[in-house]
Amino acid sequence: MSLLTYPLIPRQRGRGAVASCWAILLNLALLASIGSGQTPARDDDLDSPETRAKLAGLIEEVLLPEARLQLDPRRSKLIRTKKPVSRFSITNPQTMDVVQFSPTEFELVGLAQGQTTLTLWFGDNEVLRYLVEVKRDVQTDDQRKEEYGDLQRMINEMFPDSSVQLIPIADKVVVRGQARDAEEVTKIIAIVTENASVSTGGSGGASFGTAAVVYPGSGNLPPSQVINMLDVPGEMQVMLKVRVAELSRSALREMGADLNINAGDFVWGQMLGVSGAFAAVLNTDDVRLALSAISSNSYSKILAEPNLVTLSGHPASFIAGGEFAVPVVVGVEGAAAATTNFRGFGTQLTFTPTVLDKDRIRLEVAPSVSSINSNLTVNGIPGLNTRGVLTTVILREGQWLAIAGLIQDEQVGSKARVPIIGDIPILDSIFSRKKVERIETELIILVSPELVHPMEPEETPLILPGMEVTEPSDWKFFGYGEYEGVPGCDHRSTIWNLQYRRSMLHGNNSSRYQASEDYYLHGAHGFSQ
Repeated sequence: MSLLTYPLIPRQRGRGAVASCWAILLNLALLASIGSGQTPARDDDLDSPETRAKLAGLIEEVLLPEARLQLDPRRSKLIRTKKPVSRFSITNPQTMDVVQFSPTEFELVGLAQGQTTLTLWFGDNEVLRYLVEVKRDVQTDDQRKEEYGDLQRMINEMFPDSSVQLIPIADKVVVRGQARDAEEVTKIIAIVTENASVSTGGSGGASFGTAAVVYPGSGNLPPSQVINMLDVPGEMQVMLKVRVAELSRSALREMGADLNINAGDFVWGQMLGVSGAFAAVLNTDDVRLALSAISSNSYSKILAEPNLVTLSGHPASFIAGGEFAVPVVVGVEGAAAATTNFRGFGTQLTFTPTVLDKDRIRLEVAPSVSSINSNLTVNGIPGLNTRGVLTTVILREGQWLAIAGLIQDEQVGSKARVPIIGDIPILDSIFSRKKVERIETELIILVSPELVHPMEPEETPLILPGMEVTEPSDWKFFGYGEYEGVPGCDHRSTIWNLQYRRSMLHGNNSSRYQASEDYYLHGAHGFSQ
């Protein structure tokens, strides 16, 4: 069901007005019949003489809006009448509101965009109807465009290498265009946003929120949210090259003796333990002497070169190693429960790059190298030897920086001896045990950022690590003892016997099948070939 809309016409009085509004009356009768559950009349009965007579006897007149009145949102108009208004009516109170100060003075306030009808009664018989249209606030839109246009010009003057546009749309301010680098994006958004803050050096991020007031006190503009659509040209993908190198040397020198003397019922001995690369034992029925001396040198070397690629402003992590379980007790007493966490070890890398300029990159990088140390085991859980760093640096593309360097020199010496006798030179070799140990460690971690872009198909390497490693044939394996085949000569022990039997049993059928396969199949198609 739909209502008909009619043009505005002058208000007519008397029974002549009824004759001019037959179509309106007929529609009212139709709506009344539908609301009461009656069957509506046919189209040819709506304008019959009987219907006209019935409407003329029941309806005196139908009043339509006689004048138009326009309002702006959040604005008002003051109306003063020559005659007192006894009452008024508003069709849609959400569109406008009426504040009456006296019978002849009242204010019309626009609330929301739309249309409504205002009806005023003067005395008992006079009625005046307005079609009120609340249109959008053009003045506010013009003010927003003007003020943000001024701010746009000032920003482009401050940052001549950037091109910025401020576009107020609905309840938002869109910041679009092209900025020189990410640092200028941060500063521009900080200027546009109200109560924004930038970290030291301009390398941090601005807190987004409500758009700033361009001219404080110039007007009450509605609050607007800032939408950042600025674009930074150039490559935004960063590859971080990290080199971790560690060299550890250790030296150990140890000397001791074990002496037992048995003289009748008296037994005297020095139990210091005997172990070492050199040991001499003198043993008689009454005296037992054992000398030990050891000297050892060892070294260890660690070299890791992890590379990782990520987008500017996004974190990335990398681990090459393993994990071990660490049981954790959660809760208190009776409510306690056991769970398991996993600790990783090996070469680990986490970094977040931010492209500040065409070739200037800020890095938040945390590389580490760890290994299991069984000597630090607690309750069956091994410990870790960890070397790592967490820092923030600024580099240009291709530059290298040592973010961590360590030179550590440890010396340990100890001596266990028999009092007095062990302090005498020469004799101390028999009545004491001496140990000297030295550990030298040198660690360096280098980082270098590089802007990269994806490779084209023709740029990808054809030979990857491990592709040239083949399996030796049976003759090479059993006859010569080789466990790696010749590159380019592939031998597949999983199907060799099957292929041999097929070729012996079917003769030329195998070659025919292979020719058919080559005709219908193109490229590599798995291990079935």
